[in-house]
Amino acid sequence: MSMQTSKQQSLLSTAFEVLLNNLGPQKTSQLWQILTPLREDYIGERQKLFKGKGVLSLYKQVRKFNRK
Repeated sequence: MSMQTSKQQSLLSTAFEVLLNNLGPQKTSQLWQILTPLREDYIGERQKLFKGKGVLSLYKQVRKFNRK
């Protein structure tokens, strides 16, 4: 990863932390959808991806992923 990409990732991470803390997850995802020129509908995809999964199960999956 280049230094520029690393700096960009760090900035994005910080920005999303601020957005999540101030707007909450729903408004943050709505903002992301507006600002990101995606070809897919993230909100619709998110519903398919996370259907039937609770916060605790997602948290466990994220922790497991981050340990790799």
